[in-house]
Amino acid sequence: MEITPFDIPLLNNEICQYLSPKDLARCVQVSKAWSDWFTPTLWRDLDCHKRLPYVYIHDLTGEQEQIRTMRNITMAQAGTVFAQVPCTNLQRLEFKDERFGAIRSAQLRVLRMLEKMSTLRHLQIKLALNGDRICQQWIRVLEALPHLESLSLTSGFMDGKTFQKILPLCTGYKRLGLYISKEEVNLQKVNRQEYLDAKAVIERMPEMQLHELSFHAYMQLYDLNILRPLLDRCPKMEKLDVRSYDYLSPLLKAIKEKRLPKLRHFTMAELWSKSVEDSIALLSYVESGVESFEVDTLNRSIIQSLIKHHHQSLRTLAFRNSTELPFWEFSDLLASLPNLQSVRAGVCVREGNGTNDIPLKHWECGQLRSMRLAMDLWTIRCVMGSPEWEGSMHKRCLDHLFSEVAKLKGLRELRIGYQHELYLMKSGYLTRLADLKQLEMFDLASTPSVEFGRDEALWMADNWPRLIQVYSHGASEDFKRTLLEKRPQIEIIN
Repeated sequence: MEITPFDIPLLNNEICQYLSPKDLARCVQVSKAWSDWFTPTLWRDLDCHKRLPYVYIHDLTGEQEQIRTMRNITMAQAGTVFAQVPCTNLQRLEFKDERFGAIRSAQLRVLRMLEKMSTLRHLQIKLALNGDRICQQWIRVLEALPHLESLSLTSGFMDGKTFQKILPLCTGYKRLGLYISKEEVNLQKVNRQEYLDAKAVIERMPEMQLHELSFHAYMQLYDLNILRPLLDRCPKMEKLDVRSYDYLSPLLKAIKEKRLPKLRHFTMAELWSKSVEDSIALLSYVESGVESFEVDTLNRSIIQSLIKHHHQSLRTLAFRNSTELPFWEFSDLLASLPNLQSVRAGVCVREGNGTNDIPLKHWECGQLRSMRLAMDLWTIRCVMGSPEWEGSMHKRCLDHLFSEVAKLKGLRELRIGYQHELYLMKSGYLTRLADLKQLEMFDLASTPSVEFGRDEALWMADNWPRLIQVYSHGASEDFKRTLLEKRPQIEIIN
């Protein structure tokens, strides 16, 4: 008896992970056998923003048992779809981010339908919880979802009573995200006693099962009465993403008292003055070893603390808004983190007295898999390739950067943002990266005035055999056409 790939179910996931929804749709049309094999995967993950405009309700009805995930669905779409298509096996539901104002009636309608979706495990939703009817219905939804383990809730102002009702229902979740949007609040009308009551309720709760907590709030009442007692109830927490006015004080207190023994992943807001001191103290108290550290800005003091306490454990580092970190300090950092796997950073190159004498260290992060770097050149007065360029600090830093990146043989994602013609063949920098044979994603990240053409496309196709995705800002049509002719499987994103 002849055995075909269709007789081996385990091959389905292995093959389908490399196929886009467009590829899957084509496979379904090949034959009945292919249709039976690929249809469940085609409908398993439904991005409503991309597909609902082109899919009829009766198509969804026929495939509803296959649907496990729905993303980017609006309240209006959900009201129409769920009224006719129960989606009895739906496990993940992510609503599209919408304004609060004109959708209260749609929210109530959808919430009543969510009560019946007992299979849900992951829910991402935005609600206007300052209305009693919506809040009451939302409580009923949480009570009716016994398998829910991940909740991401965005709301406007939340009073203390709402917190009192919601948080005790979340004790069994593994992931919880509370995003309270910024809005003007008349503090004189806020019932502070409600928040004190909420604090008492949280302190009486059993220990939560949370592994991940995201808490974005911008009022001190939230920090003192919600976040502080919440941290004390989460001994299993491993990952924390917090943005608020005074989050470091309760966090530092919880870590000092060893209430968060497993916490090793941090995403934090901007650090200034006293908060920098607290963050340095925080890093010194984390005994489990920080594995990921993401912050808006990074300065020398925090860098030194990371190197001193967590140079062996750190795997992911990101500082999103910093363009004032000198390149040589960034290079020192990568020279001290041997196990780093992902870095996202903004750095600058400054010309000035003595800068050309600053040593640039060799990187030790041989395990790096992803690099996203934005470079800001301050007071540049020379053009790449000119006589002035040859002796400039800018050329010295770029030469060092590309010589170190070229050694990262396991790199899979690369983006180096730069204002000039960095990746044109004539610059010579692109050709230095010929040994990055594992590279899968490349972001050109250029200015619109720089156009990449046929020569650059041919070089990439010949030297990067695993390349599957290119972000083509500033690329010419000739570049895109040539790259697709040589490597039709590559996805080009404008």
